[in-house]
Amino acid sequence: MQFKINLIFVINYLLLFVCGGVHNVFAGNTEFFSSVHQMSKLVQLESVLLQQMQKYIKINENKLDFLKDRLAMLERDNREALEEGLNYFDSPLNKYYLTKRLTVDWARIENIMQHESGKKTLNRIAKYESTNHYPENSELDGAIAGFLRIQEVYRLKTADMAQGILDGVKYNISLDARLCLDIAKYAAKENNMRFTHSWALEALKRLQDPAEVSNNPTAVLAEKLEVAEILELLATSKKNLGDLKGANQTYAELVQLRPDIENYTREYLVFLKENVHKEYVSVDLSDEHEPLPADLHSTDQFTRYKHTCNGLLKQSPSEERELRCGYLTETDPFLLLAPLKAEELNHHPLLVLYHDVLSDAEIEIMKGLSDNRIVRATVAGINGSVVSELRTSQFVFMPRTAHKLLEAIDVRAEQMTDLNMEYSEDHQFQNYGIGGHYGQHYDWFQSEDLLISSREMGNRIATVLFYLTDVEQGGGTAFPFLKRLLMPKKGDAAFWYNLHADGVGDLRNLHGGCPIIVGSKWVLNRWIRENIQSDRRPCELWPDSCRDCA
Repeated sequence: MQFKINLIFVINYLLLFVCGGVHNVFAGNTEFFSSVHQMSKLVQLESVLLQQMQKYIKINENKLDFLKDRLAMLERDNREALEEGLNYFDSPLNKYYLTKRLTVDWARIENIMQHESGKKTLNRIAKYESTNHYPENSELDGAIAGFLRIQEVYRLKTADMAQGILDGVKYNISLDARLCLDIAKYAAKENNMRFTHSWALEALKRLQDPAEVSNNPTAVLAEKLEVAEILELLATSKKNLGDLKGANQTYAELVQLRPDIENYTREYLVFLKENVHKEYVSVDLSDEHEPLPADLHSTDQFTRYKHTCNGLLKQSPSEERELRCGYLTETDPFLLLAPLKAEELNHHPLLVLYHDVLSDAEIEIMKGLSDNRIVRATVAGINGSVVSELRTSQFVFMPRTAHKLLEAIDVRAEQMTDLNMEYSEDHQFQNYGIGGHYGQHYDWFQSEDLLISSREMGNRIATVLFYLTDVEQGGGTAFPFLKRLLMPKKGDAAFWYNLHADGVGDLRNLHGGCPIIVGSKWVLNRWIRENIQSDRRPCELWPDSCRDCA
């Protein structure tokens, strides 16, 4: 069965987490939120549990139907006995029936009432739980982090996201007050006060909206939410954002609502003491995002990466004027028969996109090779590879000898790059998770990282990035300094040099995988090392890195 896995699927699972529907008594090392492919397995797992639940309900319904029938019969006999009084016992049959009802019949009813109907089904569920991995409750933080990452990078509005409107596309789902509150609480924990305020405000609006409550299947849960908890988040966020007048009003409302909770009164008194000599001014908090910088070109790396992803930072028509597309035939005689379709995206440094270099059949084989083998992705650190929020995905490395297709892919990569693939790294397949991204980074190693990354192979001279899937919304590859955004297209491949000709890392090729809004993103990374490449890409007569950096 094929599943359409996207952010809507994620929202459903966030709701399931919040409602306590997913637990992890038998948790292993499997992580779900960092890979859409892994999350897709949860749908099948949930289907099995729901089938067992149906069986359990059916068994207990049969039991209750039997007891209802027996109750109606016994009530009828008891009513007849009460109405006839002593005359009831004139018949020896009535004496027998009454005695039978209170002995054999009642004992049988008690046995049925005490019997644990569906015990076999419960045992089957327990066995299934013991042999399958479940998401841990802690994964809710990772899921919400991905959700807020999408909102931050693409500058989406809280009200739209809560209604299921994602970057202008409306989906048939919405968030309830409980989930909005959980998102606000996570934002507060991460000290993101703008999102804390907007999501707490959305939770309060949904909690107090009668129409929303009556139409929401989780209305019972929403009605039980404490308004005071939301008001506390609003007061804290207003205070941190400089809206002292608004914070004072919200604190006063909070204390009036729950005078019995000392913490709320204490917080208000501390606020009054800290701001006793300050003027209580109002601040407009309607803008949920940080104001855009006056000059996007002079911002930090993350800001440039973010605004390349959302399309605010891009090349001008004059910068694109000299770029061309055509057929590549020069690097290999075979290409005279089957040329590669090449599109120039940047001249200096070189960035090329090759179209239709993989077939659907080849892609399915490669995805099949990596199925059930991917694990949480890591980044290179001083003490080895470590898990980082910079990279929310799962991956697996596979040697080219694992399948003849991987060897054929390397031949194709050599034709695209005119580089020797002998010292390239193993094939790395990668699948991104909830709001999956790989923040701005360089593929080449710093000197200390190179020590743990096969120094004899040299640094990563170039990268070929194969796209194995289309992505419905988001998920592009951003080059902030080149002002280029590559949107995933199934079967395409991007190529760029990581190093200058003199071997120094090229700072201009900073890049990152943008958060996925809707869809599942699979990629294949081919990192080519600089060993035995001198005849393919010789050094220039001067250190070109000094010229380019200048």
